[in-house]
Amino acid sequence: MDRLFSNKIRGETAEPEKLMSSAIWLITYQLQHDREGDYVAWFHDIHMPEKLARPGYTWAAHYRTPSAEESDTGARYVALFGGESSAVFYNPSPAQLALTQPPETRDMMGCRIGSCSLILSGEWAINGSDVIESDCSPVESNSIGLTLCDAGGNDMDFSAWLLQEHVPSLNSCGISKFLTSSGDARHTIIHTPEADAALPPFADPTGEEWEARVADYITYPLGNPLIEMDRISP
Repeated sequence: MDRLFSNKIRGETAEPEKLMSSAIWLITYQLQHDREGDYVAWFHDIHMPEKLARPGYTWAAHYRTPSAEESDTGARYVALFGGESSAVFYNPSPAQLALTQPPETRDMMGCRIGSCSLILSGEWAINGSDVIESDCSPVESNSIGLTLCDAGGNDMDFSAWLLQEHVPSLNSCGISKFLTSSGDARHTIIHTPEADAALPPFADPTGEEWEARVADYITYPLGNPLIEMDRISP
């Protein structure tokens, strides 16, 4: 496995427990096709190291939809930056950082299409076992399944269903649950399957009363495939 890209350990394999974080800054976007290569090289070689040099940033990862799942407008990317807490991403905030960007960064940011930024606080994680953890490990799986959704005000019911019904169906697939403090989708769920394992569906409607109720209010259709992303850096 590739080494973990962090601001604490470089050039050698990092111990996951040293890099625990409780928050993620997630940015999802597409790119202008004619500048995609330039942007990706800049993001990996310059932008990620610059972010990780900031106090409180603990790790970073970059994911891309597989070619077979690209839309007519191209691949979708997801950038993840881990932080010791969500306070890291509000002091300064993304909006304040944008005001101080050098010309090269502003130029590269202009390559993004349909950019969406969320600041997430970790609630719990289950990483390949039945043990629920309060801190979320860095996201370093070769592929992830991403779910961004709202529950129409039924947050308690949805959170209970997620833990009691969805999690037991995952077998050895890891899962991390986040709440959004800034951004459009209130709930973010990241599934981390074992190597070469297929992603599970986001539940599987069976007509049971609880799942039928969740399916009625959740904005991500139950039974649909998860948004699959493949890691491209580190």
